[in-house]
Amino acid sequence: MNPKLLPILERIIARDSVLSSFDADNLPQSALAYVRHNYRMDDSFAPEEQDLLETLPPFADNISESFREGSGGDASIYHLFDDGSLWIKTNAYQQVWADARDFAVESILPLMRLDRMDAELLRAIGMDDAVESVRADFYSSFAHVLHRDCGIPHCDAREHWNAFSRQLSDSACESIVLGGSESGRAEGIRFASEYSVNA
Repeated sequence: MNPKLLPILERIIARDSVLSSFDADNLPQSALAYVRHNYRMDDSFAPEEQDLLETLPPFADNISESFREGSGGDASIYHLFDDGSLWIKTNAYQQVWADARDFAVESILPLMRLDRMDAELLRAIGMDDAVESVRADFYSSFAHVLHRDCGIPHCDAREHWNAFSRQLSDSACESIVLGGSESGRAEGIRFASEYSVNA
């Protein structure tokens, strides 16, 4: 990195809370992409400083994968970089993490429910077991309600879920299962109410 960039980066870090936990001489790829994207055309910098910011690696150079919540232009998105760092963009805020796994452990996993974007990120960073754990929580809760309210053995619950969810699209079904135990309980209660009506 050009040494002339360091004082510019220090000024940016001092005024931008998204970057406040980083040192100018040790920014992860996600932070560098964030800086280039947000500051290279900033009029508060002199033209020669803007030129220096333009020398930071283009966003596409180091991106590993991107995960979007929806299809709209204002959808939340995770940008995962080659060095394992993460840039999160939502309508409400932006965050930069030096390690996507830290974000997963601190922000995603304590909820014990996932959306599809969270699940895709976890799989991309090698945390498939966490996704499977949330899915297992769904099936366990669903089976518990079916056993309690309908007398259906736990071992038959998944077969009943497959039949019950047949009318859903694959993505809708996955979204429900990724809801973890809370979603499993809700779907079990819904199944039980329909089961008792049809029984």
